[in-house]
Amino acid sequence: MHMSVERVSYLHEREIDECMNMIKHSFRPDVQGEAHVIRKAVSLVRKGVLHNFRFSQDATAIEVLIADETEEFVTLSLSMTEASCTCDEDDWCAHKIAVVFHLYSQLHSLTEWLHDWQRRETEQMALTVSERTPEAWNDVLYRLAAPLREIGPSDNPNVFIHESSLMDQKVIPLSPFEYEWKPLFELFYRLHLLEAGWSFAHGHLEEANHFTYRQWQVKMWLNEQIEKLRDIGKALGKNPRLFETDAFYTALKKQVREFVLRNKGLFEVRLEIYAIMWEFLYKDTAAQETELAYLLDDDSVDAAFFAAYFNLTKGDEETLAKIAERAGGELVGHWLPLADLAAEMEDPGSLTVIMNTIYPHIGDFFGRISFSTDRYHFIRKIDGLLEEAHFPESRREELFMIYGEDGVSAFGDFLIERERFAEWAALMHRFNIPYDGLEPDTLKFVLANDPASVMPLLHTYAMRFIQEKNRHSYRRAVRLFKSMKAGAKKSGKADFWNRYIDTVREQYRRLRALSEEMEKGNLNL
Repeated sequence: MHMSVERVSYLHEREIDECMNMIKHSFRPDVQGEAHVIRKAVSLVRKGVLHNFRFSQDATAIEVLIADETEEFVTLSLSMTEASCTCDEDDWCAHKIAVVFHLYSQLHSLTEWLHDWQRRETEQMALTVSERTPEAWNDVLYRLAAPLREIGPSDNPNVFIHESSLMDQKVIPLSPFEYEWKPLFELFYRLHLLEAGWSFAHGHLEEANHFTYRQWQVKMWLNEQIEKLRDIGKALGKNPRLFETDAFYTALKKQVREFVLRNKGLFEVRLEIYAIMWEFLYKDTAAQETELAYLLDDDSVDAAFFAAYFNLTKGDEETLAKIAERAGGELVGHWLPLADLAAEMEDPGSLTVIMNTIYPHIGDFFGRISFSTDRYHFIRKIDGLLEEAHFPESRREELFMIYGEDGVSAFGDFLIERERFAEWAALMHRFNIPYDGLEPDTLKFVLANDPASVMPLLHTYAMRFIQEKNRHSYRRAVRLFKSMKAGAKKSGKADFWNRYIDTVREQYRRLRALSEEMEKGNLNL
């Protein structure tokens, strides 16, 4: 029979308290599997998926239906000492515990109980951190960041970001008391946070079919972590090091290397993280040479690109060329951040090496870009890099042929800069670019310098406006005729212009509104 949950909680408060005490001491928050069971049970209660509370036939137990991703049926004795669940898991599963939690929450705060239970983990972590060794720090921070690893790619980023913010609070009491040690501990923590959240970030930012608000949230989270890394790196790089921290910096080098080489996707982000570490923390030549040797000996695909980073920062163009030859240019997305760095360093020699390496593969890479805005920015970026690398204009034009309509804007600017106005007008014709798609300043510039070259294009636009057959479009057509009139006057073709405008007027004499607008425009020379 059905009954009130509040009534059961009131009548069996002592048994529920004893059961909660048993759960508290049976499940350790510092054991990942056990902590997961408790978190899942709490989640079931908060989602409100427990239904149909009723007594068993002999009135010695309560029966509950839990309808989440799957439906499970739990039977819990009123003594709270025995329970069964259709999930067939041994001992106390998340479904059984969820029933106890739901009963407990009728008279008490489940959140307060959970915080009290988790405090044991914090106390144990604080004790471990006090050992002051890299191994102890890594052990604690790995456990602290564990919940981020359990968040799947289908979960809402709000859950991910909330969990991350909770960790930011939990890590505060673990931080060393001494000021000199705090930034180093923070650095270790941020790397663990990035490691734990990498799979989620990669799934949302590199494997998504389209960019949404969810992707933006994850991108902002990732940017925030990198900015914090950079701030910590700058602070540590300015301050003298304690002798006791040598072991931590040694361990950190290996951790960063493992992080950037063993994780997949988002190469530009990994390179940025790696560059932060080596720019601020490991400036001595000996450490860099040792690291470079590690990278050259590593057989992973990405190792060569991090080795290229070192040779680029040292200005070693010859060795960079050898690495580029070995790595090849198929991974255009890996080379582009390095090309940006070479341009920023004003190193045209290294930039030329990189652009020559990727040039044959740019077309294939461009074909795999999904978003139109990304294609636009890619075209602009590549052409800018080729220009800074002093590539011949003919090679730059070859790529514009590959880009097709996506490259019209950039190719148009390329032609205007070289005063190839007739070719610019032909380009607009070829891809049927609408009049409103033209930059007004560009059109004025062409009319001022070579009006004859743009006359056929303006005629096409004027005819399109006339075909729309409304007074507003007729006025737009007349404005174009005025521009053409000024161009004809400048180029000394008054007779041609008069014949042209008279022909247009005669052709459309039946369009009274157009005739009126043309008369107002005083279009003859």
